[in-house]
Amino acid sequence: MQSFKLSLAVALAAVALPAVAQTTTADPGTPHKPLPYDRGYDKDTPRTRAINDAARPGVESANAEVLASAQAQTSGGTADSAQYSRDMAAYRQALRTRRHVANADMRRYDRQQRAYADAMRDWRRQSYACHHGSRRACRAPTPNPANYW
Repeated sequence: MQSFKLSLAVALAAVALPAVAQTTTADPGTPHKPLPYDRGYDKDTPRTRAINDAARPGVESANAEVLASAQAQTSGGTADSAQYSRDMAAYRQALRTRRHVANADMRRYDRQQRAYADAMRDWRRQSYACHHGSRRACRAPTPNPANYW
């Protein structure tokens, strides 16, 4: 009986505690003592306006520089467009060269792979002949893939 009363009291306290915690009267939107640093978001307050007004000339000049740079790139002067075309042609040439090198590597790899497979085929034939009584096959050297190129 004692444990039942104790568990009932604990259950009631667990239910009542959150209800009491939620009944605070402080509104989170009310102004508080200002922080010594900017929290990173803007509210329309005199403090925020003062911070923004102090930095406004620098922001406007940076925006003007970026806008001018973007307009210069968009307009595409003749010297820039000629250089751009040369860069594109050089890139295409580099791709062609790389493709030729890669194809040559693939041909070489294919030859090596075929040479190895041919040498293994001949070695298996030689091994079969040796195991079936051919002394000549037993004395023959192992096939070398380099000889099959």
